[in-house]
Amino acid sequence: MGDQVRCFENEIASYLGVKHFIMVNSGSSANLAMLEALIRPVATKPALNIGDEVLVPAIAWPTTIWPIMQLGLKPVFVDVEGDSLAMSLDAAEELLAKTQNKVRAIFPIHPLGFAIDDQQILDLCRKFDLVYLSDTCEALGAFRNGYHAGKFAQASSFSFYFSHHMTTMEGGGVATDDQDIADDIRSIRSHGWSRDRSDASNWTSKETGTDAKFTFVSTGFNIRPMEIQGAIGRSQLQDLPNFILRRKEITWVVKDAIEGTPLQILEGDATNTLNDTHHSRMLTAIRLSEGGEVAKIREFLESWGIETRPPLTGNFLSQPAATRLLHQRFNPKSYPVAEELTRSVFLVGCHHDYSDLQVEYLGEKLKEFFE
Repeated sequence: MGDQVRCFENEIASYLGVKHFIMVNSGSSANLAMLEALIRPVATKPALNIGDEVLVPAIAWPTTIWPIMQLGLKPVFVDVEGDSLAMSLDAAEELLAKTQNKVRAIFPIHPLGFAIDDQQILDLCRKFDLVYLSDTCEALGAFRNGYHAGKFAQASSFSFYFSHHMTTMEGGGVATDDQDIADDIRSIRSHGWSRDRSDASNWTSKETGTDAKFTFVSTGFNIRPMEIQGAIGRSQLQDLPNFILRRKEITWVVKDAIEGTPLQILEGDATNTLNDTHHSRMLTAIRLSEGGEVAKIREFLESWGIETRPPLTGNFLSQPAATRLLHQRFNPKSYPVAEELTRSVFLVGCHHDYSDLQVEYLGEKLKEFFE
């Protein structure tokens, strides 16, 4: 790490409208570091303790779930919304109201570029005294009510993986307005070192009896980014608005192509206008109506060289790792919306580097299936 990483951190913090951004080597590591900072803070009382439960969506990416388990917390799954893949806040409130459990935090994903309403999440957190963490790895560039998705969380994770809205090849980071969390993550990403903290001068060799350059004040990992990643990130950030605009345009071409078919775009409350900011379109989610199953459509597209995928992992509770590691605590069929979406939704790419020819080809093949 060096000047390029520091400059990138400042520039993306400004874009997100937050006080601090701490770059790490991936969005997955960002999730890990956020939780570690809340469980074992240096100068404040822990916000989370071993054994606490954390609400997560039933359709999720594994690296939202695994850090919770790896650090001694317990995931509690919540069904999702049928129009967006986002955690159902109504289902979350119902669960919280009727159960006496140890839920201390909520960790929603802003899925595929869709910004959940932070205000609704905050209302739930105030009502039930929850910590709000935001997995925003899929939703860079998504805003609601003038604020970036996850802005009001204690901390939000971001990913700059190769296929995402912008890339540092691998890379990620944590956004927060909390100085203590920011300092703790600066230590956590680098073995627990004090040297990058804003309060580094408080941890001096005179006071601690250690070498000031080699003073360790927290637990930690080696999840640092590289200087070249910071440089790539700075370049990519300048083009991010154009990248997002192109992704929207591609999605709208697909939307026009499937008009009149049993397919529809899954987009929450986003609108088909250039000034809509609720959805930054990481991938295009397509749903087959009337409870249909998309296996044959996906097989057809794949036969023509068009890659498809399920909605994230589909219902995460059906994954072999979940079945094995969660010890059957959760029944996948207890999450009917996630189950239905797993059968009826598939994803296609909308990457900003796609050519017009590629996008037209995708639209043609979607129509051809139904012809």
